[in-house]
Amino acid sequence: MKFLTILGMLALTATTAFAQDLSREEIRRAPVPGSDSMEVVVSKLSVAPGATIPMHTHPGDEHAVVITAAKAQAPNGQVIEFPVGATLYFPEGQVHGGLTNIGDVPMVAITTHVVRIGEPLTQMAN
Repeated sequence: MKFLTILGMLALTATTAFAQDLSREEIRRAPVPGSDSMEVVVSKLSVAPGATIPMHTHPGDEHAVVITAAKAQAPNGQVIEFPVGATLYFPEGQVHGGLTNIGDVPMVAITTHVVRIGEPLTQMAN
C-alpha cells in the first residue's frame, strides 16, 4: 500500500500552467453517461527530466497508467522507480504531486479524470 501511495504521487495531472517542463495533452473529453454534472477527461501527461510536479488536487477522481519507465525523487528524498504499467488512483480532493523527475527521459502517464463539468481540472494545494 505504501508503494501505491508513493506511486500515486506521480499521477499528477499537471497543466502547462504548472511549468514549461510539464505538459498535459488532452486526448478526449466526454460527458459521463446519465450525469448532467460530470465528465471524463483523458490526457497524456509528460514530465521532463528535472521538472517537479507541484502538489495539487482535482474536482473528482484521477486514475493513471505509467507508459514510460521513470525514476523520481519524493520531497523526503526517497527515490521511486515507476515501471511501465503501474496504475495510480487519487480520490477527489486528495493532495498529490511533489515528485521530481530525476531520470534522463520524460516521465509519461495516461491520466483519466472523472470530474465536475466547468471546474478547473487542477487546483494547486496550499
